[in-house]
Amino acid sequence: RALYTCTDMLAAFTFAAALLHTSGTARVARCCPPAAAVLPATEYMLRQLQPAQSIGLLAAWEKASRDLRAAGFRGPQDEAIGERALKLKQLAETLPRVKSTAMILGLCEKGSLSFETLEEPHKSQAETLSRTSLRAAISAGRGSAIAFVSQWEDHVSIDAVVVNPQYLELGEAAEAVLLADIAQRARAAGVADVRLHPAYQADGAAFYERCGFFAAAGGAEGAPLRFASGSEAPEVAAAEPAAAAEAVAAEPAAATGPAGAEAGAAREGAAEKQGSTDSTSDPRA
Repeated sequence: RALYTCTDMLAAFTFAAALLHTSGTARVARCCPPAAAVLPATEYMLRQLQPAQSIGLLAAWEKASRDLRAAGFRGPQDEAIGERALKLKQLAETLPRVKSTAMILGLCEKGSLSFETLEEPHKSQAETLSRTSLRAAISAGRGSAIAFVSQWEDHVSIDAVVVNPQYLELGEAAEAVLLADIAQRARAAGVADVRLHPAYQADGAAFYERCGFFAAAGGAEGAPLRFASGSEAPEVAAAEPAAAAEAVAAEPAAATGPAGAEAGAAREGAAEKQGSTDSTSDPRA
């Protein structure tokens, strides 16, 4: 595996320290991976991350995506072939943008920057950024995902989801769990309209349909997908329901402190090669 920079090592140390101070009472949800699943039900730590807490993970993932491409797309499981090679390419292009956005969110959170005084290209996304938070599904060596979610008066928008590029197939399962968690939280809060800006998937639209997200009938190309469950879902979903959406247990909003948010991240860091670890903004910015 590629060597990590000092910054990445420091981030991993921070996550490990947070784990040592965690009570260990964090709740987990179980979910079966989507599509042609070959894994047993896997535990995930579902957490809200502060922007500063996500930067180390995103930086490690960005570096991993570059290293994998430089090595001819060969990773721990040699899975970046065919359609997933295109997924890795998309991640390599997206991760630098979301990391940059997370840094801006962190600076605004600290007061070093203000959403009102941002320069382009972030100025036009200032309102979205001010409404953005990060959610993560983190596992011990089974893939992890981070989502950038903006809260609006009448809807919730999942603006981007990225996964650990070293575990692409397992990352799909983590993403499914995370999407289900976000949708269920929105519905529990009384928000019926949950939207998703999709990224490239090896299974295409079928991946999102299994997760309960569908394109609106007659909708324009590139329009966000909408979450639908039960009788709301189109007939196309009847034969293959969203297993992830059904399996994720409701979880109270997690604390945003380092111990609560980063405990799972430290787990993955230890499991994914001593530092291969897995908070928020709009990657479209």
